[in-house]
Amino acid sequence: VSGEKMSKSRGTGIDPLKYLDLGMNPEWLRYYIAAKLNSHVEDIDFNPEDFVARVNSDLVGKYINIASRAAGFLSRRFGGRLVGVEASNALVRDLQADAANIAEMYDGREFGKALRSVMQWADQANGFVDQVKPWELAKKPGAEAALQQACSDSIQIFRLLTIYLKPVMPALARQVERFLNVPELGWQDAGSLLPAGHAIGEYKHLMTRVEDKQLDALFNIESVPQASAPQRHAEKQIGRAHV
Repeated sequence: VSGEKMSKSRGTGIDPLKYLDLGMNPEWLRYYIAAKLNSHVEDIDFNPEDFVARVNSDLVGKYINIASRAAGFLSRRFGGRLVGVEASNALVRDLQADAANIAEMYDGREFGKALRSVMQWADQANGFVDQVKPWELAKKPGAEAALQQACSDSIQIFRLLTIYLKPVMPALARQVERFLNVPELGWQDAGSLLPAGHAIGEYKHLMTRVEDKQLDALFNIESVPQASAPQRHAEKQIGRAHV
């Protein structure tokens, strides 16, 4: 942690039960750790500032941002219904074509490389949204079709990114599946797109940002909350298993 070997007495370790007691999202930690893993067995460093930056920038600012910028317009203007992806949208096709490459990285335990690739696509996706500017189309008379197309393509991209993130973030993927109104997503689904006329559900916040005060509490030894009865039981079971 921050370059120091983990030590409970010095507060340089991470207590997973305390992490949960503080209301911190397990998916944040799954993503952060996976982003640092490769096929070799070696120590990784947990840096609090880097943790905040990666979660807030990558997951919220890049990935979640795609859905939040498009879903509202679809719900308010078009009953949540999508139109088909235009053949000229190379980004969607290229993103689909990269499924095998990302799968190979996961299979080779190169989780960091896989997630970097996904976030590079998320960068391009946000560039696409910035280019089509749905917020401007929404104000422009006669641009209804262009608005629905731009937002539909954004949701298709978001669905594909969700498939690629699901091995690391299964709980978040389940939330997205409910929002998109689709069955459980599998890797094979990257080869297809949502059909024209498909209606997505109402968008609700999928993930909050990490707050500095949460990390301050996580590393404050004096503020360690007392374990609840179920936690104490779980700890006893873990101890017995190790014995």
